[in-house]
Amino acid sequence: MIRFFRNIRKKLAAENKVAQYLRYAFGEILLVVIGILIALQINNWNENRKERLIEINYLKNLKHDLQNDSTDLVEYKRIRLGVVKAANELLSNAKLQQVNDVYRLDSLYVTVALWYEFVPNNNTFEELRSSGNLQLIKSDSIKNLLLDLNKENEELVSTREHMRREYDYYLYDQRAALMSFLDVNDPDEIQFVYDWYYPRLQKVNENKIKLQQNFRTLFNNTKFINGLALAAGNNRWIVEDHYDTMLREISKLIRLIDQDLKK
Repeated sequence: MIRFFRNIRKKLAAENKVAQYLRYAFGEILLVVIGILIALQINNWNENRKERLIEINYLKNLKHDLQNDSTDLVEYKRIRLGVVKAANELLSNAKLQQVNDVYRLDSLYVTVALWYEFVPNNNTFEELRSSGNLQLIKSDSIKNLLLDLNKENEELVSTREHMRREYDYYLYDQRAALMSFLDVNDPDEIQFVYDWYYPRLQKVNENKIKLQQNFRTLFNNTKFINGLALAAGNNRWIVEDHYDTMLREISKLIRLIDQDLKK
């Protein structure tokens, strides 16, 4: 095609037809420009297609992470509401000074005292953020919600750290003060430690009379009672102020991702 126009241009130049020569020269240039623009457009289309495939892969991975987070949060919500119930039951027993069902009391204390931490499945988000590929996610709504969810988790961690300090001071320290030091070289005592921290529902390997004395002391300990009240309130707060918020944001994110993937 280029040779064809070149021959015409030579012929017109030889015949001294300047106007026609200029028109053909302009047409040739125009065709070259159009060809370049088409090539650039095709190249841009290919690049956009490649980026879209990468974006789709990220979106699918994000959805998978979010679904796991949702499942985990529902379970942690159940556990923390169980802590609230156990703490309130202990408070009721403390108010009435009831220490007869001492193994039940000890089981309730362990339910309150065991520590749980929700850790998000955010590998995909962290990879997007650290690699600078977050820009590949074209939806501003998805990006903003991802950032909001990450901020919510940071606030949850801050709340949890404060709560842990309260647990140490009001609950763990008060209970530990009533326990005798154990000979860790004695296999029977090592088993005692294991059973105390990881009790089975039917039994706690500790003398009943000693347990009753301990709980009478704890029920008259203002710090311990305050610790139970704080445990009940803070665990409910974590559920209602953080977990429920994160579950709503995750649900919305999954819907937005599904809509984007259908494009």
